[in-house]
Amino acid sequence: MMKIRLLAVGVAIVFSLPSYAMTLAEAYALALSKDAKLASSSARLEADEELKAQATAQLLPQVTASLSAKKEDYQLPTSKTNFDETTNNRNLQVTQAVYNRQAFYNYDQAGLKVDYARLRLSATQNELGVRVSEAYLNCLLAQENLALSKQQIETTEQRVKQVNAALKVGYSTKVDVLGLTAELDDAKANYMADQQRLASARQKLKVIIGQEIPDVLPWPKLQPETIMSKFVTANSWLDQAQQFNLDVQLQRKAVEVAQQEVEMRRSAFYPVVNVGAFYADADGSTYFAQKNDNKAIYVEMKLPLYQGGYDSSRVRESRALLRSAEFDAEYARLYATQQAQEQLSAIHASREKLQAIAQAITSGESYLASAEEGYRLGLRDLAEISRAKEKLFVNRREQARASVELLNALIQLHAVSGQLSDDAMTQISKAVW
Repeated sequence: MMKIRLLAVGVAIVFSLPSYAMTLAEAYALALSKDAKLASSSARLEADEELKAQATAQLLPQVTASLSAKKEDYQLPTSKTNFDETTNNRNLQVTQAVYNRQAFYNYDQAGLKVDYARLRLSATQNELGVRVSEAYLNCLLAQENLALSKQQIETTEQRVKQVNAALKVGYSTKVDVLGLTAELDDAKANYMADQQRLASARQKLKVIIGQEIPDVLPWPKLQPETIMSKFVTANSWLDQAQQFNLDVQLQRKAVEVAQQEVEMRRSAFYPVVNVGAFYADADGSTYFAQKNDNKAIYVEMKLPLYQGGYDSSRVRESRALLRSAEFDAEYARLYATQQAQEQLSAIHASREKLQAIAQAITSGESYLASAEEGYRLGLRDLAEISRAKEKLFVNRREQARASVELLNALIQLHAVSGQLSDDAMTQISKAVW
């Protein structure tokens, strides 16, 4: 965590520069140092690590000491004389467990619980990566849509001026003017909606990373084929999801804890053997306690015989919980595989969609150029040019959405496969920014 915090400090310093443009990896580094949920999981790990010390203490010598002093004033029934007597007691006892099966299993289980806490911290960090990525990509998409809306307003305003000019010389009609005016109103309404969406997306990202973000985030230079060759086809994602998905690992560790719990509860039927030493010293003004020293070395064995079926019931309960944990682990493995397959399909679908949209944009630009040339020659009308430009804006919005969907699916694929590490975020950022 120290390395992450140093990186976050470095990012914060660079972020203060006017020309700084925050990438996804840098936003993630900022969130790592400030996320409350991650800090809570880290503190929980520190608390769980104390379980080992507590379990170890049961296996070490137990030393107890006690001191007491008593003073009595009394009078016998046969005498009116007042008696004043004192007694002082000093005790020291040392006990060492020789055989305590339950304590040994408790120590092993403490280690498993610490491992579980570490996995839980990794899962929290993994989930943070997903949250940061979704907020960042939503912000990017809203930013790009706003830029397209602004561009659409500017081009529509230019066409309105052209139509009004053409109307004065008889080359256009009132219908053309009304149509373009309505189109301009729609573009302005879309622009206002995109402004609100961008403000909301920026606020969400700001809350996650804990500070202000730049006015403009850098749009990724996305090359789908590079993404496919570098990240998708180079790994066996389904196998990794079955092995390294963090929920799968947590459920497997839960099975180990449940198995240990069965053994620990069964150990209640085994004897406990301790050795110990005892020393007691007493002195006082009474006849029997003027000076009394007791020393002993002993071996004790405790064997439970009957507790009303309590321990047997706890063993049956732990075995049922073990079966439940095993079913949960199998479900987690199947679900992780399904999620990985869904994200792989989403990546392939986004790539194909981007290819189709790129072709549509190329064709649309050619058609627009042809329509504008035809209008110049008097063979096409302004309505046809308007439709061609509107279709281009629609395709560019879809291209932006598909780009974000591809990146989001790639990050989700890393997450469900347990591979969304700091290095993975850096590699993805370097590949597209």
